Amino acid sequence: CLKDPSMTKRFLIAAVVLMAGAALSSPSSGCESQTDSLRNVFTVRLAEDEAAFVYLGASAVIIRTAQGAVIIDPAAYLLEEDMALLRGRPVDAVLYTHDHGDHFDRETAIRLFEATGAAVGGEARVVRELKKDGSLPAGKIMDFTPGRPRTVGAWTITPVSGSHLVPILLFHLAAGGNRLFHAGDSAAVPLAGLACGLAFLPTGDPSFAHLVPADALKMALDLKPQVAVVFHGTGDGHGEFTDLIQDRMPGTKVIIPEALKVYTVRVR
Repeated sequence: CLKDPSMTKRFLIAAVVLMAGAALSSPSSGCESQTDSLRNVFTVRLAEDEAAFVYLGASAVIIRTAQGAVIIDPAAYLLEEDMALLRGRPVDAVLYTHDHGDHFDRETAIRLFEATGAAVGGEARVVRELKKDGSLPAGKIMDFTPGRPRTVGAWTITPVSGSHLVPILLFHLAAGGNRLFHAGDSAAVPLAGLACGLAFLPTGDPSFAHLVPADALKMALDLKPQVAVVFHGTGDGHGEFTDLIQDRMPGTKVIIPEALKVYTVRVR
């Protein structure tokens, strides 16, 4: 049901991620375009204790609460027509966990700043790329130190060192009593004291060396989320994580997101 030729770029990226072992969910029913999904995530009515999100692929998500919105690890998933729709939208920050191509794309980061005026930042290697040639104002580039919170708009963003083949930052975000966590594609690291209502967790696959579903479970046990959204993994990895959660944390709801579908969840 893909009638829009501009979707080609997005699905070429998806194919690369799949070959890397990070399966993407199928698009939502009704042939909803990516731009329609972005419009919906910014217009859906939210209570103070709710969050809306749309999953783009790999670990790319747009998250919005009544307090504001953040975009995390968008790589090159966002297209020209998406930038036009995002222009003037209340996006507070664009965050990158690390510099792998399925998470970070410099050109897209610059275009997101131009469209939204949002602060842009992430792990140190990402920041070095963002500072090249002066394309972004220095005051809009965020350097992060693990464990040291930064305030952006209504958000308090606390970066946490993760575990990956390259340096990686995970992000705890708090605004208006809502607490969220994004784990990129990190293996398990201690997260005690960072409880949240909504956690985005990578499941990998039972056969992977770097990241397996048990890693996501370890993080969930520390975070104690009401809702766990799984991504950056295979169907087998998502399924094993779901079984583990049902056994160890039966009160936590697991969402295996469909790409481009807008979800609204209660986060506290």
